[in-house]
Amino acid sequence: MEDNKLAIQNGLRTEIAEDFMNKLKDLFTESHIQVPEDKVDMVDELADNVEELEAQLNASTERSIQMAEELEGYKREFIIREASKDLAETQVEKLKGLAENVDFEDEETFAQKVAQLKESYFAKTAKTQEEIIEDDDAPVVESTGSMDSYLKAIKKTANK
Repeated sequence: MEDNKLAIQNGLRTEIAEDFMNKLKDLFTESHIQVPEDKVDMVDELADNVEELEAQLNASTERSIQMAEELEGYKREFIIREASKDLAETQVEKLKGLAENVDFEDEETFAQKVAQLKESYFAKTAKTQEEIIEDDDAPVVESTGSMDSYLKAIKKTANK
């Protein structure tokens, strides 16, 4: 009897539940309450709708993230292009490579960081026109014949 105690309890519970369901059915029948068959599957339909909406939300979120990344890329490219207007193409490519590792917090800070990179790696070493004129005061190398005429012609074109 002790061994079958659990089985007996489960059997009694099942009988009580079945009896309750049958009496409830009889009550509905006597009271002329009808449950349409299409309303029975509402839970399944709502679950399907929830799954569809979750899928749409996930797709929209992913699309939004992709668009934000793309916008950041365009902003980075624009800032680098603006900062590198006066650089040679090789220097522009090098600046782009250096700026790839820079974090993009917002446009202003990124522009400042790119400007710092440009200043530190591409300091102007080209001589300005004034520096070239100052170099004319440098010691004159003596030249003879055709070399002298070449040097004069170069100086004339440099001064123009």
